[in-house]
Amino acid sequence: MDHNNNLPTRAAYRRSLKHQKKHFYKRWWFWTLIVIIVLAGGGVAGMKMTATGPFAKTSHVSKQKKTTKKKKVVNKDGVTFAQYSGIYLNETSGTPIATVQRLLGKPSTTSTSNANNTKTEINTWNNVDNGELGSNLKVTFANGHAISKAISGMKVARSEKLGLDAYSSVQNGMEESTILNNVGKPNGYSESFNSDKTSKSFTYSSGVSGSTGANFVVNFTNGTVSGKSQTGMK
Repeated sequence: MDHNNNLPTRAAYRRSLKHQKKHFYKRWWFWTLIVIIVLAGGGVAGMKMTATGPFAKTSHVSKQKKTTKKKKVVNKDGVTFAQYSGIYLNETSGTPIATVQRLLGKPSTTSTSNANNTKTEINTWNNVDNGELGSNLKVTFANGHAISKAISGMKVARSEKLGLDAYSSVQNGMEESTILNNVGKPNGYSESFNSDKTSKSFTYSSGVSGSTGANFVVNFTNGTVSGKSQTGMK
């Protein structure tokens, strides 16, 4: 009996191996997939370590919603001394009336006159910043240009009353700065321009020793004292 008759030939055995189904773990795509998963996992871990480990950024930037606040505009109540000082006086190149009205607003009162081919207009603003009741600013224009100005009723805090000794200390020829240092700030200022001469005056009306309404005035011509007068002082 030939036992070899039950065994397949070598060619038949190879053909049977070729048609046998391979286990999934023996196929090439299985191991390729494993490699991809391992590499992907390592990348994610690396990213986490970078974000939280030694390469992490030390500063944390948080986006905050910007809130825009409207700035509160504080309007001064009345004309300021700085605005008064900024008005330039000259017969031909003084600050134009349109410029003054644009900066200070509509005047409280106006008056006009014409003489010798010159139109004169006086504008008055009744409200002065840090001013007493009745304070005002008055500007005179000739042919549209400022030629004189006066501001009155400004509040001034004085450490002591101004008596006749303070008045007597004012002498002709003194500079404006000397009067301001020795006597203090006045309650009113006035200034006018005429040809080549500039005239000014300081009016002291608060903290003055004397009867009700006591005051004194110091006059300047081209920057130095040229005269003075007083009312009701004691």
